[in-house]
Amino acid sequence: MNDPRSRILPVLREGEQLLWVGQPDPQVHFTRADAFLIPFSILWGGFAVVWEVLAITAVRQPLFMIWGIPFVLVGLYFIFGRFIIKKRRKISTVYALTSSRAIVCTGERSVADSPVMGMPTKVDRSRNGRHISVTFGYQGMAGLMGMYQNTGLDIFSLGMGQTVAFYDVSDADGLMAALDRARVG
Repeated sequence: MNDPRSRILPVLREGEQLLWVGQPDPQVHFTRADAFLIPFSILWGGFAVVWEVLAITAVRQPLFMIWGIPFVLVGLYFIFGRFIIKKRRKISTVYALTSSRAIVCTGERSVADSPVMGMPTKVDRSRNGRHISVTFGYQGMAGLMGMYQNTGLDIFSLGMGQTVAFYDVSDADGLMAALDRARVG
């Protein structure tokens, strides 16, 4: 993996001071939303598998067999696939806090940023206190659909004004100190 700092330096603006650089912890798999999403995904996937098994063994109608396949695939994604996608995204994501912006670089091409000064900032600590998530800016419609962010089901909130956020950061103290410096200016 490339050095996170080297991925951020090219996107800095002239005169912008880099205060903190970090990455999400790929070992953090679950969010608060998973208390709902995991039971729902098991119900969805279980129903879809039962439908497909019955369609193949009892009904034996091609339409019913084909109809169930997309539901089984979605169920498998809900149960397993989203965690694989989430981990891959975390490994390729770098966060940076500068004197004026919060920056999220995902992969080689995706860069999102938000001003820090004068914008609302939401800080969530994990139950054990070892990780922190920080959301920058106004939530808007993403506030309603924001429950899907950082779950691997982010595709449901596409086009809803994705928020700039640092998820599952293990350097909580460093990030909070840099955030305090950025707010002061």
